[in-house]
Amino acid sequence: MKVIIPIILFGLILIGCSPVSVSTDYNPEINFEQFKSFSVFKGEVKGSELEKAPLIKARVISSVEKTMTSKGFVLDESGKADLVIYPFAGTTDKMNVTDWGYGYGGYWSRYPYGRDIDVSYYTEASLVLDFVDSKKGELAWRGIGTGAIQQDKTPEERQAAIDEAVSQILAQYPPGGEE
Repeated sequence: MKVIIPIILFGLILIGCSPVSVSTDYNPEINFEQFKSFSVFKGEVKGSELEKAPLIKARVISSVEKTMTSKGFVLDESGKADLVIYPFAGTTDKMNVTDWGYGYGGYWSRYPYGRDIDVSYYTEASLVLDFVDSKKGELAWRGIGTGAIQQDKTPEERQAAIDEAVSQILAQYPPGGEE
């Protein structure tokens, strides 16, 4: 099963048509107006599921660059960017239990009453975007998008789903900006 996770991973289609839950945190002492340029770290991030899915990692990087540029930030790959963005992804196996309460058994049942419970399993993925102040080497902002992984998507559908998830995460950057 561990071999399938990277393949499905973002199929991290983090999310196809299912909702993405977004949370953010940041250092309130930082003046975010000082940040004008950014770069996305393309090296290995230890422990990230993205390292096992290079096509998905490339899609995430492309989406972050596109979204940040559309917000007016300058992509600077010279090593002098104000912010370095580190993408990280992880997955967790989840179980969903739905208790529909008591039901009536049919005439074919030996038990006229019983509980109606559905159990299903799914994989939840989280995409974390850490913004590090390159001058201080400190974490300035973190955005996390979490949702159920959707399978059986085309590469175009995967890119669209990743674009949507990244867009939802970055809608809350910079703090106090447009939401």
